[in-house]
Amino acid sequence: MSRRIGFSEVEETEEPVGFSAGATATHLEEPIVTLRCRLLATDGPSLEALRYARRAMLREEWTLGPETDEPSLEEAVFSAFEVTWPMRSSQSGRGRAKLAELVERANRARRELDARR
Repeated sequence: MSRRIGFSEVEETEEPVGFSAGATATHLEEPIVTLRCRLLATDGPSLEALRYARRAMLREEWTLGPETDEPSLEEAVFSAFEVTWPMRSSQSGRGRAKLAELVERANRARRELDARR
């Protein structure tokens, strides 16, 4: 039996605000936060299933466009052990939901890979 693919959130950090040298106050954009999650299953078949699910979601995003106020999965940086994903602070809930969908799809893909063996 294979280990379930998942992410464990490590932290959500807010990027520092940069001040300009000008004397007038400028419109400050919404703060940017970075979600950092650790990958729980890092064996080869799990990583392949995660890549497969991510590619499918990216194709959907490129074809249909992102939903309103949804962060782009294209901005997320994946490694073999974690994902870091910068986004506007108002998008963090949608980003977590998108990661949950990615995990669900990756686990489904992993089960299909295991069934073929």
